Amino acid sequence: MDNLQLSGKPDRRCVKTKKAIKKVFIKLMSEKNIREITIKEIADAADINRKTFYTHYADVNAVLDEIENDITEELDKILASYDIMKNRYNPYLIFKELTNIINADVDFYKHLVQSTSNSKLLEKIKQMLKNKIIDIIQNEINMKKEVLSYAIEFVASGTLSIYEEWFNSEREISLEEVSEIAGVLAFDGINSIIDRKKQIFQKHIWEEVT
Repeated sequence: MDNLQLSGKPDRRCVKTKKAIKKVFIKLMSEKNIREITIKEIADAADINRKTFYTHYADVNAVLDEIENDITEELDKILASYDIMKNRYNPYLIFKELTNIINADVDFYKHLVQSTSNSKLLEKIKQMLKNKIIDIIQNEINMKKEVLSYAIEFVASGTLSIYEEWFNSEREISLEEVSEIAGVLAFDGINSIIDRKKQIFQKHIWEEVT
């Protein structure tokens, strides 16, 4: 509550300071390994003192955690703006948004993805995707959530692995091509689950009628 005013709105100074800290942290990430970044470096570059840093964050990893949460929330909002079931046979519209986000700062996302010992970004994105897709599909087909979770785990993990492979490669193909591949593979899997379940249901109904 220390960063809220009585009105319930975020304190502008707090927002500005945290924005400066995260901006500096992102810049430092492009220059060195996350584990080498110190609070003193961040404070000096953000023109604040260490006490001010600790007012907002417990440590360097807390800054990273909040940046990851910001990214995950942004992706969640993008997905919420699309009718996934309506666009499930044309998924590039959704993956194009992901492409735009990454293209805005490729080096930052490269360092974030490659810092696997510290960053939990991919795992957070995967869990967000799984939860959202499961909720959507459950409204379309009658399948136990536990069973569906295994299928979506396969789809989400495979999709993120494609991007991870691209970041760790020489990136000889464009991100747009990668997103197109990821979109086709991911939604082919999802569509197969939905269509197969519907076929079984229709067959069952037909057998009952006949």
